Amino acid sequence: MSLTWSRHPNRRRLLLIGGCLLFVAAACGGAREATPDAGTAIPVYDPDTGLLQELRSDRDGDGTVDTVARMDGTRIVHIEIDSDNDGQVDRREYYGPSDDRPEGIIERAEEFVGGTSRIRRWEFYEEGVLVRVEEDTTLDGQVDKWEAYEGGRLAMVELDLTGGGRPTRRLVYGADGSVVRVEADPDGDGHFEPVVPSGDAQ
Repeated sequence: MSLTWSRHPNRRRLLLIGGCLLFVAAACGGAREATPDAGTAIPVYDPDTGLLQELRSDRDGDGTVDTVARMDGTRIVHIEIDSDNDGQVDRREYYGPSDDRPEGIIERAEEFVGGTSRIRRWEFYEEGVLVRVEEDTTLDGQVDKWEAYEGGRLAMVELDLTGGGRPTRRLVYGADGSVVRVEADPDGDGHFEPVVPSGDAQ
């Protein structure tokens, strides 16, 4: 059984978790290690307790492990992803316990500047659904982009266009994903006003 992968972040996470559960089930049934033709995921067990510690997988099939699920028995603690195969973790997803999901549920995620431990993007989840994102788009160590989600869809983006540490531009999105309103707060005092397109100005 192999782990399939998707470029879509939410879908690829679900596919990885699904694959993890298959291997956890095999482990509970007495399998101690993967055979060469078992696929691209390799379970690693604690030599003392026999509990599953890791699931190592090769998402792109190049023969190199690029995704590691750190396990506490049958529950995922976090998943580390090396998306460009440079040996460095590019994304780490953290999981917490869940009454409904024995493998756990995602709570937050971090994405790193390539080849470093500097975080460039923070994702926050509630009940496994993305609710907000903070991002350092200029890589200066300061958050300058904020995203808000409703029901898993992007509802609002705020941008710091002046480097002052506060949003000065806001984009509000409709249910269809289109921008329905643009607002500005040039002095960063928290008071936003609609931006009127120049063609509509009287």
